[in-house]
Amino acid sequence: MNYRIKINTRGSLVLLLLLCLIGVWMVEWDLDRKPTVAPEEESSYLMPAEWFRPLLMGYELIAADFFWLKTVQYVGRHLLTDKKFPSLYPQLLRVITLDPHFVDVYRLGGLFLAYMGNQVDEAISLLKKGADLNPDCWEPPHDLGILYYLLKKDYPQALFWLQKANGLPGRPDYISRFVARLLASTGQKETAIEMWLKIYDQTDLSWVKETARRELARLGVYLRREERK
Repeated sequence: MNYRIKINTRGSLVLLLLLCLIGVWMVEWDLDRKPTVAPEEESSYLMPAEWFRPLLMGYELIAADFFWLKTVQYVGRHLLTDKKFPSLYPQLLRVITLDPHFVDVYRLGGLFLAYMGNQVDEAISLLKKGADLNPDCWEPPHDLGILYYLLKKDYPQALFWLQKANGLPGRPDYISRFVARLLASTGQKETAIEMWLKIYDQTDLSWVKETARRELARLGVYLRREERK
């Protein structure tokens, strides 16, 4: 009797994919642990997605998840040791090359780069890629606006990206209030007044109305409580 195990084509592909990913992980893990590899040389040992993408055969999303977990492990390992992240940006680029719509990678990757790695320009570059590749998602432009506001102190750029986020579906309500304040602080008083009046008219929440009334008063517009109901 023939006891040979038959493996279907799909199973063979999955097995090959797993072997490929494990092979990449083992090579990079071994190099990362070698004391002879200087932190600034880490990136030169990183395998770009383009090298092994042809072997993935349509399983790019699985590979993206795999390399995202590997990137998170990389961040955790270096947080506990030297607190240096020289290959973080290339690792994030590898993930989004495999899955350009993996929005969490742009958001968390941007935070890792800006606040842990002190790589603000790389964080901005990553988030701009996210905004370009996901034009209907409010998250990348929102995070860009926050980075420009908090870390770059570039208020016109912060306003540009937050306005972009404010025009996209699903964005949280607070973005419009942030935009209105930025408009006022960058000298666009009339536009700020129009926006606060719009916020006031469109909300049923008393605390939001009170915030709008207070901000309008700072801009020289005073609303009585019985007005604009």
